[in-house]
Amino acid sequence: MTLTLTAEDLHQSYPETPSGMSDNEWHARVDLAAGYRLTHMYGWTSVVYNHITLRIPGTDTFLINPFGLRYDEITASNLVVIDLDGNKVGNDDGWPVNRAGYLIHAAIHRARPDDLHCVMHTHEPFSQSMTALNVEVVPMVQEACQLFERVGYHDFSGIVLDVGEQEQLCKSMGAVNHTLVLKNHGLITAGSSVAWAFIRHGVFIRNAEIQLRAMATGGEISVIPDDIMRHTRNQFEGGDAQAGAAVRHPEWPAYIRLLDKIDPEWKC
Repeated sequence: MTLTLTAEDLHQSYPETPSGMSDNEWHARVDLAAGYRLTHMYGWTSVVYNHITLRIPGTDTFLINPFGLRYDEITASNLVVIDLDGNKVGNDDGWPVNRAGYLIHAAIHRARPDDLHCVMHTHEPFSQSMTALNVEVVPMVQEACQLFERVGYHDFSGIVLDVGEQEQLCKSMGAVNHTLVLKNHGLITAGSSVAWAFIRHGVFIRNAEIQLRAMATGGEISVIPDDIMRHTRNQFEGGDAQAGAAVRHPEWPAYIRLLDKIDPEWKC
């Protein structure tokens, strides 16, 4: 069978916006639901724990998962809207919001309102292994150069339940980083969209696996020179790495098509 794709297939499309909801909110809901379903597909979940949040454009509110649902149960319509103080906005469907998730994500959303609209946090094993070692993340391969000079580190002080830790989280993230290693805890990646945050998450996890495997061999690491890493990072950040693709992240519409094939109900 030959797969024929139209120009529309190569871009993300959205179901019709529900009555009474803005296009901005609905599109954000669909994007974030995709992020949750893909995280489930890759096995990066911890049942009902961890979070991906997304700011609703033009507002100081963001979407978060209902605490208690698995990631494969998340849909566009059952995501919860909260403000930067953790208060639910709109209809209350009875699902709670995890306090630790709110504190971590709200801190970054508040500190970086212009560029980090999506914040993703997991306890995935390869990245958690890196958090348990006193070593820095070293970009090992081409794609991982996106991480060069873009990773911060935050020391562990227990479950993040104290609002006072938000200030230190923001200092650890810094002004230009998009990735944060929570020591002895987990991984945070962020970006201007769900696509950016999710793809950076995958890049970090893949690099963590390669770095751990390379270190385990005891062989000499082939270190990429700083100037080459910086040049390659700029190619990714500036779009040159897309090689003329019709969309900035050509893999994202491909992911959407895959989710539709697995279970089209995620968009509901």
